[in-house]
Amino acid sequence: MTPIQRYLPATCAFLLLTSFASRGVAAIKLVDDRQITVHSHTDVEAERARLINYIWGNGGYPHDLMPVVRKGVASPVDGLEELKRVDEFTLPMLPGLEGLANHYMPQHPNGELVILHHGHAETFNDGPARQKKGYGMQQTIKALLLNGYGVLTVYMPHRRPGDAYNGGQTHTKMFEENVGGGPMKFFFNTLVAGLNFIKSRGGSDDSAAYHDFHMIGLSGGGWTTTVYAAIDPTIHCSFPVAGSIPLHLRSGASVGDREQWEESFYRIAGYPDLYVMGSTGPGRRQIQILNRHDDCCFGEKQHDAAAAGKGYDEALQGYAGRVQSAVREIGPGSFRLVIDEISPSHMISSHSIESVILPELRKARKQ
Repeated sequence: MTPIQRYLPATCAFLLLTSFASRGVAAIKLVDDRQITVHSHTDVEAERARLINYIWGNGGYPHDLMPVVRKGVASPVDGLEELKRVDEFTLPMLPGLEGLANHYMPQHPNGELVILHHGHAETFNDGPARQKKGYGMQQTIKALLLNGYGVLTVYMPHRRPGDAYNGGQTHTKMFEENVGGGPMKFFFNTLVAGLNFIKSRGGSDDSAAYHDFHMIGLSGGGWTTTVYAAIDPTIHCSFPVAGSIPLHLRSGASVGDREQWEESFYRIAGYPDLYVMGSTGPGRRQIQILNRHDDCCFGEKQHDAAAAGKGYDEALQGYAGRVQSAVREIGPGSFRLVIDEISPSHMISSHSIESVILPELRKARKQ
């Protein structure tokens, strides 16, 4: 059994929007997050500390959390060029709940690591984005390796097949666990453990040394990118793709899984606050990418203009403008919203890779 086969059958990214559709979303109370509450570095640090306390409790950010490591495994993704080696990271979290990540080391490293988070789907070995197949994961990894970036791929936490937590309610069940620091930590611990290991091994004979860290995520991985960039200022460039919009613009089944709307969490920081926190700081920038023709999440088809009181473009540019103003007020840093007009579906398109992500990463290297 391969590492991928240990995880849920294809709980495709559509679960992001549909898991609560059958339950009736009227009972879900969404935080009104249209107001930005962070206006200074002091505000950012205070809100970041509150989020970290919410996720991990009084112990704070788990710098000593380490994964179980298997070095030199077969690549889970086909057709990769400029690949030196792949290591597998696993992290036992609860009975039947195990985190999984893979570290792809480039043949010619440029000293930078990109975390790539898929979200709800089970494999990074999809079709080439140029063929408009899959979610663009294989194409993204290939492009990053060709440009010298190390890649840490991270999966959403899932219960193993046969466990009672299988199916669309997996994440809801995790919120019922009585664990120290709260269940939100399960969405970040695998990522944190992988980074801890990589940073601790930097410069050794068997691990690449990295001086800059970036993050890309699709769907639930875009949500993870948004939240993690807000709490970890070592993430320089972040690219959440089709991962979130502010709660005050959501309606119907579009509210997403519980981690996307949990009231006690977003009372601390709404999405516009998270965007600001993920963008501010020296050398930091966040480029949020939404696909206009998305067939799943946060595209024009999913927008309820009547509920929002404005059309798709006006609604998106409205919150993006407020975030940009807040980032400029705090400074330094930058936030930008990109609407991908070319992507045909729920994916990281070749257009976004070649015209947005790689140019922004190159720009960051020159600063």
